[in-house]
Amino acid sequence: MQKYTRHLYWISLLLALTSLYLMEKGGKEIYPFFSWKLFTNPSGSENTEEYYRIYRVVGKDTVRVAYRPTELYDENNLVLIVGFYGKKIEHNEQKADNIRKMKIFMKSCWPEYDRLLLYKESFHPWDLGKTSFKIKKTLISTL
Repeated sequence: MQKYTRHLYWISLLLALTSLYLMEKGGKEIYPFFSWKLFTNPSGSENTEEYYRIYRVVGKDTVRVAYRPTELYDENNLVLIVGFYGKKIEHNEQKADNIRKMKIFMKSCWPEYDRLLLYKESFHPWDLGKTSFKIKKTLISTL
């Protein structure tokens, strides 16, 4: 393995630079180690994972809004911003002001949706792939 280290280093550097170039041109990240997501937030390192997600109301059902890149934000930024405000709203930290800011953010990302809901999703990463995998949804706020 040690004899391949030098080659792996150069391949990794090339892929990271290629990812940087593609992302600057509006493309997708092709190399997962470019932003170090696998090392900074690996699923399974905690017993329970929690994410804040946006849902919209369709008829009498709720449908999760997919994080798609916009002119202003990529998918990672959307997740971080929703999580940041979601946690503040859940813990009643200047709740009314943070809900107002979250509504402004939602209108900039999804202007076509008028009634949005903020949920917290919890699951056990070790259960991924099992037939009994469940995601617990908790309503945090109406936006």
